Amino acid sequence: MHSTTRRRVLGAAVALSAAASLLGAASSSAVPPRGQAPRTEIVSTTEDGTRGNSHSYKPRSSYDGRYVAFETMASNLVPGDTNDTTDVLVRDRRTGTLTRVGVGDDGRQSKESVDLRALSGDGRVVGFDSRDPALAPGERPPAISHAYVRDLRSRHTEFVAIGPEGKLFEWSRLEALSGDGRYAAFFGYARIPGPPFYLATLYVRDRERGLTDVISEDLYPGPLMSDVSMSADGRHVAFRVYDHDRYGVASAVYVRDRRTGRLHHINHTPGDPQPVSDWYFEPSLSADGRFIAYVTNRDGLSAPNPHMLWEIFVHDLRTGRTVLASTAPDGGPLNKPARSPQISPEGRYVGYTTLACATGEPDCKQALYLRDLRRDGPEATRRITVAVDGGFPSHGAGAPAPAHGGCLVAFASPSTNLIPDHPEQIDDVYIRHLC
Repeated sequence: MHSTTRRRVLGAAVALSAAASLLGAASSSAVPPRGQAPRTEIVSTTEDGTRGNSHSYKPRSSYDGRYVAFETMASNLVPGDTNDTTDVLVRDRRTGTLTRVGVGDDGRQSKESVDLRALSGDGRVVGFDSRDPALAPGERPPAISHAYVRDLRSRHTEFVAIGPEGKLFEWSRLEALSGDGRYAAFFGYARIPGPPFYLATLYVRDRERGLTDVISEDLYPGPLMSDVSMSADGRHVAFRVYDHDRYGVASAVYVRDRRTGRLHHINHTPGDPQPVSDWYFEPSLSADGRFIAYVTNRDGLSAPNPHMLWEIFVHDLRTGRTVLASTAPDGGPLNKPARSPQISPEGRYVGYTTLACATGEPDCKQALYLRDLRRDGPEATRRITVAVDGGFPSHGAGAPAPAHGGCLVAFASPSTNLIPDHPEQIDDVYIRHLC
């Protein structure tokens, strides 16, 4: 084995060991005090509990649920927010503190909007995009967007969209982070003469060694891609690829094993020996890279239309077993589409959104649910979005982010009835305590 390969494998093993230690410790910190669950807690407030004066959304949770990052348009959540644009904040739920992410090493706030993309499993590193070229040391030209990471402990902001040969991309987008934030996945976009005028290549940057690997090399010259997810050790990277010749008609999900180089094509549904759909998307990897949740359909329709029944499946990359995660109380399929799956770090729980009555309650509305893959029957699925009176959210919800152990799920909602005294229809970020 070459020395470079040995170092890379060793680095991945160290990162996975650290993530495993974090996962082992997560259960105790994730369980709320006795007598306080189940309940819903608002996250997008000032440190003294004042609600934001505008919308907050797109939560990302650390593995143990202690840290929640979110994007916000509110200007009153942290002092000195005068840039009149979108920011990213991180809430430490143990101490109650809020930390602003889109700033330079000197504390200067971004002059452009800051878009949240990822949070490391330990909650220390945040990935985001901004058009501001001056947030990190070094010269960069004005661009469509720059991919950055912010280390909250060292208070250092770093530009990561650097190609294998040292090229700085004029358009880049941060997509995913490993458990300790060492590895950062990003899209680097190259110009082409015709529509869509830019094509993406997926990369992973090793921030510790200053090296960049191409993840989508077998798909070169670069299709349209999205929906990236990464394992805790940075070894496995899942992503969605659109069929370049049939954009809007088909897409696929792949998982790259960075240690072996193997590219897994994820096109599995239970009991079907051959793929039955042209659409696979929204992949979500467990921390160990073994389980992947994703969306597809089994109704044989060849292109998206309002009658497609989207379902959520989980595939075990080790055993090859695939199970349905979006189930009715009897274990069968739901009668309405399910979307936005997010798998918990240990791969046991899947959060998702649907209009269907996943728990068998009457008069259901759009809600978020959490499925326990180790259980069957009516008790396997719990509703995440619960109104103060036990009913459904008044205006839906999205972006479920379950922590390890299934006790905590972060989400966003514009509903007015999830906590007491919240009359305004404004998007806020919440944590649901389930145990």
